[in-house]
Amino acid sequence: MMFSETISMMKGGQNLVLCHDQADSDAVGAAFALARFIGADIGVPQAVATHTHKLLEELEINILIGPDVSRYEHVVVVDTAAPIQLKSSLPERFWLIDHHPVNTLFAQALGGLYDPVSSTCQLVYRLLKELNAPFDRQIGLALAAGIMTDTINFHKGDPEAFRAFGEILEVCQLTYEEVQRLYVVDERKDRGSICQAALNARKYTFGGYHVLVTEIDSNIPTFAARALFDLGADVSVVGFTKGEEVEIRMYLRQELAEVHHLDAAELFRTMPGMDAGTAWGYSLFAGYRARGELPGLLRAIVERFSQLLQEESIGK
Repeated sequence: MMFSETISMMKGGQNLVLCHDQADSDAVGAAFALARFIGADIGVPQAVATHTHKLLEELEINILIGPDVSRYEHVVVVDTAAPIQLKSSLPERFWLIDHHPVNTLFAQALGGLYDPVSSTCQLVYRLLKELNAPFDRQIGLALAAGIMTDTINFHKGDPEAFRAFGEILEVCQLTYEEVQRLYVVDERKDRGSICQAALNARKYTFGGYHVLVTEIDSNIPTFAARALFDLGADVSVVGFTKGEEVEIRMYLRQELAEVHHLDAAELFRTMPGMDAGTAWGYSLFAGYRARGELPGLLRAIVERFSQLLQEESIGK
């Protein structure tokens, strides 16, 4: 039986679409579109990523935190590459839709759709088209948001990602600006914080690659890291402290990641001194949360890149 037929047979059942922890827009968008088609709850192990909050509000999505996966007849896991990303929410039986180049979870699944393209949302779009599913503005916004963010605003991407994004805009009568608006910082105070973080950034050069590291006084480190990345950083690292807890976000340039075989999420998981926290993400973007001293953690990250890129720092 084709996977599309399996998905179609789930309609009307007791279904759950499960995202990885710290679910990003690709996970949330894919889950929403699929859940609308089969009729399903949407769940995450512990939390969604901060940058998805506007998308959640726009789509009025109800996310279950730590759902009891055992009570569902069908569980479809989306955008998840490894069992650790599901923590204690890993189901015994599940189907999987994912796009990550390295996936250690698919072997445990009953089956599904795995194709290492640019985003999981384009796989769900491909699946729904095959099923002649109806599309509306909300489904289109969900899928377009996932494609936009996982291509890093089309800084990278395979031809299908660009085609699918264009088709979604046309079919669902959306504009690029409507999707982009989900990820623009509106508050003047927050924009000021990003500007100040950029001005305070420390620049290091290792092996010809530019590493920008800074702290921000507002809980929007993802937006600030993206801003530094857009300024030209090959690696952008931004930290935020709230009480005893620290948040760090990091973007990697694709060329750097490919040449040096780096994975942003794996770097955080294996970084000396950072084993006490929680890391998530994928090859080009990662988040980290822990209790600790932010300046020391940022120094450890800089030192690690100095070692990996095998050249002494030229700090500015």
